[in-house]
Amino acid sequence: MRVRYLILHCSDTEDGPGLSWPAIRRYHMEERGWSDIGYHYGIERYGPRIAVLRGRPPWVRGAHCRAAGRNRDSLGVCVVGKFDEDPPSLGVYDATVQVLARLAWAFHIEPDRVAGHREFDKRKTCPGLKWDLDKLREDIMREMVELASGNAVMGDVRWLI
Repeated sequence: MRVRYLILHCSDTEDGPGLSWPAIRRYHMEERGWSDIGYHYGIERYGPRIAVLRGRPPWVRGAHCRAAGRNRDSLGVCVVGKFDEDPPSLGVYDATVQVLARLAWAFHIEPDRVAGHREFDKRKTCPGLKWDLDKLREDIMREMVELASGNAVMGDVRWLI
């Protein structure tokens, strides 16, 4: 699969004290009948840290954005939480920037090809109305510059993949 876009989603569920990712995977597989969770990566607060969780392998077609045929050429990243009324916490936002910047770097994707699900499917608000997607893309660009200079750090993000 040639990756041309990174698409940001939200779970539209409350982020509880435990990991919600296994429940999302179970829902996609048992209720929807899919072979795996629809997303490639998840971002979730887990205790004092932010966890980055594995979904489908990046070479496997996703099941996260049927609109405009984006499942065939994008990676889906889902942030656990609801963001229509409140923005993500600073920790979740920063982790999302760091993860998306690293994926953009690895897959040679320009920040203007990082999109919210709602930008392809007008019926959706995903990743939430309180996500400023233009600011997100600017921050991803800044993080990519830091990556190129060797000065980027991951902070309190833990990759659980």
